[in-house]
Amino acid sequence: MQFLELVLLFSTLALLVVICFLGERRNIQLRLIQASLGIFILHMIFEVVRWQMVFIYVVLVVLGLLFFKRSTAYLFFRILGFLLALVLLVTSAFYSSTMPILKLDEPIGKYAVGHTSVTILNKEREEHHTKDPNDKRALLLEIWYPAVPGPMTKASTLWSGLYSGERDVISFFTNYLQEISTHSFPNLRPAQGSRPLILFNHGLQMFASQNTLLMEHLASHGYIVASIGHPYESIRVDLGRGRVILPEFVTSFENFQKGMQWIAEASRPIEEARKKMASLDDRATRAKVLLTSLEKADAINETVVEWTKDNQFVLNWLLSSPSKFDGRIPVIDASKIGVMGMSIGGATAGEMCIVDQRITAGINIDGLQYGTTQKDSLKVPFMMLSSEDGVGMNDFQFLQSKAYYYECHLTGTRHADLTDLAVIWPILKYYGQSGDLEGERVMEIMNTAILNFWDRYLKGKQDIELSKTHFPELRVETNLSK
Repeated sequence: MQFLELVLLFSTLALLVVICFLGERRNIQLRLIQASLGIFILHMIFEVVRWQMVFIYVVLVVLGLLFFKRSTAYLFFRILGFLLALVLLVTSAFYSSTMPILKLDEPIGKYAVGHTSVTILNKEREEHHTKDPNDKRALLLEIWYPAVPGPMTKASTLWSGLYSGERDVISFFTNYLQEISTHSFPNLRPAQGSRPLILFNHGLQMFASQNTLLMEHLASHGYIVASIGHPYESIRVDLGRGRVILPEFVTSFENFQKGMQWIAEASRPIEEARKKMASLDDRATRAKVLLTSLEKADAINETVVEWTKDNQFVLNWLLSSPSKFDGRIPVIDASKIGVMGMSIGGATAGEMCIVDQRITAGINIDGLQYGTTQKDSLKVPFMMLSSEDGVGMNDFQFLQSKAYYYECHLTGTRHADLTDLAVIWPILKYYGQSGDLEGERVMEIMNTAILNFWDRYLKGKQDIELSKTHFPELRVETNLSK
């Protein structure tokens, strides 16, 4: 919690005790109200006012009204009111402390990190998520890049795409994150020389900046990272000029129910396969069962196909339109292009590695390999980084790959841990969505493993041994010897 938030919590708690059980101490009550009001005003001026604190604000207002009412209720009702208010205070304290305003660690590379974004329009491709035949596919592109240190402007704020532009339900819950500064700076002068490019794809209903800590880490070591915001399948995309796109399922309760039904139906073949696989010991047999089920997951397979088209359009645009950035990012080395993603974005990376020959290597972060190329063999180096939730999910890809394939299993983690969420929202542990491994440790291991992979295959550092690791939490298996 912020300092004044904590002080306000204790002053409100003290006022609650006095109002409920020391009704005759009017002088003490008045002083506590004055003190709490003063703390509240200072909090409003110097700290961010956020929804997590709303119950503390409500209790404070109610206590003030009770003070001016003067009459004293029966002891039973005072005890009941005290317990109810105490629950509200604890609730606010819980959400405030488990969704904190943090100071993020700086990336350790030698470069400063620049950050820019652009909206690009594919005039040749219809937007199939809308009924307007004239609506064309627009994409958000957030780019982190190695930059030259210099007079720095204010740093970009964390996950700004979730609360920029028009107000909505998503921005309401995430607006407080504008108080968390990243270590990326808008429009810094790019570093000299040509640089490898890495395309990144977020998870389904996640967002382009979901792995900001990883992006900054890579950019500080000399990589250009271009993260694609896929509209309608991202939780929120701000395309600029007042156009903010939310997925349909957050627009009404009815649409939310439809969205949950879609997910359940789309996931059913895979859930059935997992049950069958639980009783199988042979890896090849398990892989065959899962592969058969994946072919039935038409809806999600189609999503991966569409996202792959997004990637190809972005890559074409980046390589053919350098003048559009006018020196805003370094020159892209077209011979060193990688692709990675998380969850469905990771499946998109796997698909892209097969269908686009410009890709040098790829990484899938905890994504089941949906798409249309499951029976095709990878011919470029590939890393599969999985949490406890994803162990062995892409065995078929591992077994049939014709290039180096590194299967990395990060123990003590859940699916969401392999994003910034592990650090930014410790609350996930209390909801069973985060593993035992601390978020900072997850980031250290993941960032190191991913950087080593890119350094070997995009920068040609052949002395890096990817099949071994000094992290006891990371287990690595490879299909080929070095």
